Amino acid sequence: MTYQDMLVLVDDTPASMARATIATGLAAMLDAQITGAALKSTFLLNYVAAEAVTYLSPALIDSLIKEHDQTVERRCEDARMAFERIAAQSVVRSDWRVLEGDDDAELVRCARRHDLTVAPRLMKAPLGDRQITAGDLALKLGGPVLVVPDLASAQSEVGRNILVAWKGTRESARALHDAWPLITQADSVRFLIVSPNGDEGPDGLLQRHLEHHGLTADIVVDRSDDDAAAAIIRRHVASLKPDLLVMGLYGRSRTSERVFGGVSRDLVGDPPIPMLVSH
Repeated sequence: MTYQDMLVLVDDTPASMARATIATGLAAMLDAQITGAALKSTFLLNYVAAEAVTYLSPALIDSLIKEHDQTVERRCEDARMAFERIAAQSVVRSDWRVLEGDDDAELVRCARRHDLTVAPRLMKAPLGDRQITAGDLALKLGGPVLVVPDLASAQSEVGRNILVAWKGTRESARALHDAWPLITQADSVRFLIVSPNGDEGPDGLLQRHLEHHGLTADIVVDRSDDDAAAAIIRRHVASLKPDLLVMGLYGRSRTSERVFGGVSRDLVGDPPIPMLVSH
């Protein structure tokens, strides 16, 4: 398995340029095609309440629509030009799309037709009022999402030193195999098992699985009982300094996640480094 077709969500912000640089760098490393995509918003859904339109003159409505559409078009065009410049610098095959951003339906359809989606933690179309989270996108997608922090550096190299948060669950296994194209090319791979109750130890079967693929990896078991799992993962990220964290997304029910927080919600909501997540 490899990534042959990647999608990156871009806009006209500095954070987006760093994200596009990271994504095109990965595409160059994997010899993959990459599609840049911007989200657009529709005037009536986001600019003026629909019921208020009846109180506006036709001339004013036309003026507002024109102003909205010109602003959205200009910002999408700025995003396209910046993306294509970065793609050219990385010498990768690329194309461009503009997607409806007032809901996530078109984004999900597009992302399902790519091997890997690179996205910020929050996505919002220019002049839009609908936020799409990376976590919700990954839940609906059926494939991996690389979540890039807002403060990521454009010079960051992703996928050379990988930390896998391993729990032995379906979600962990899915994330591991979805990250396989990067894991097989990494310089170093570590697995972190958080086991405050002492019921998890070094995973011999996992080690053997990796060896069958010609891979070696350190397996670290953390038995700390004074921190939440998310805090423990953040501590290991700070000490080990990986450039990519791989993690299964939402191992518990969404209701439980909303009420009690949870590792997924904590880390995807504020990723310490680029994270490849999968459900």
